[in-house]
Amino acid sequence: MPNPVELSPAIDLLTDKVVVIMQDRPVVGMSAWLVDALAAAEARDLGVQLVTPASTRLTFAVRTTLFSGRESRWVVTEPNGEGAYDGLGGTKLQWDGEMFSAVAAGEQDKVDMSPTFVAVDLELPWQLLVTARVRYQALESTVVCKAAEQLFTDLTGVAPAGWGTAEPVTQPWNVGQLTSYCRRRAPKPTWLSVAGGKGDRSASGSVEIHRRPAGLEEVITMAVATPDGLPTPADIQKVGENLADAFTLVSFFAQGGRGNGTDTNSMPHWVGVPAPMAMAVGNDALQGEGLAKALDVTDIAEITPVKIGPAASPVVWYPIGDGKSQLDWNIYSALLGRLVPPGAPVSA
Repeated sequence: MPNPVELSPAIDLLTDKVVVIMQDRPVVGMSAWLVDALAAAEARDLGVQLVTPASTRLTFAVRTTLFSGRESRWVVTEPNGEGAYDGLGGTKLQWDGEMFSAVAAGEQDKVDMSPTFVAVDLELPWQLLVTARVRYQALESTVVCKAAEQLFTDLTGVAPAGWGTAEPVTQPWNVGQLTSYCRRRAPKPTWLSVAGGKGDRSASGSVEIHRRPAGLEEVITMAVATPDGLPTPADIQKVGENLADAFTLVSFFAQGGRGNGTDTNSMPHWVGVPAPMAMAVGNDALQGEGLAKALDVTDIAEITPVKIGPAASPVVWYPIGDGKSQLDWNIYSALLGRLVPPGAPVSA
């Protein structure tokens, strides 16, 4: 159980809307204190606002986990000490007495973005972003995190180095120990940090284990530093095929973006928007007439869907692009419009 927000050691300021956490260090990871603060804030329906200098980097786990709540932000102080901005979007921010919020349009002198945020060289190394969702049968013999192990191996050449309930990871990679830990927590969901890689192809991410009516669900979100360039669309499809052959693949989504070099940390500067590479829709969505519908996207000329995985429970793979063109989001949007009914939730 998390500490109450009033007692959480990472929280520096508490208001009726947010908790404010101040960190002045080169890299902020998902430490045990930060995990506790996030859980405490969520229990009270409060946003999380992390305040750092512009020189700070965030790990991939912090970047993708900490700011999902309402009013949650990465607040970056300007190097000259005058003002602050949103480290994820660049919007100028100000303290309004209860939280950091966007400066009103009339107070910005028609400048929407912080100059510090946009002042960066866009010729940064490439980075691969992957989200995959698989399902296991809820049996005593079930071993979880095998899908995460396979993804790491296919994308970096080696299995993950370690795992933990916070960062830095402290436990050597062992799916048996991971399974035992998740089983002790069941039916509560489990969030885990995973890290590893080989040479300059480092990788980090998170794994979530959820108990669902249909079984156990494993959600892997990871970033892979690819300083030598993104994998080809054919390489990404092979990764998807391996997952579909070995597991019940629910969904898959891959993007290419600019990274921070040979690590997967995020900087509070504009690095461009990731671009889609491929997505897959698993058998759960293909029951009945679903398969025929999923394959019939002839109205989207740029996409030729492919069936992957076992014939009895196929997955439909959609190659979208090479991860470098923003125009490919138009293809992705058209595909979602074809597959997802209006008002239905979209998940990777």
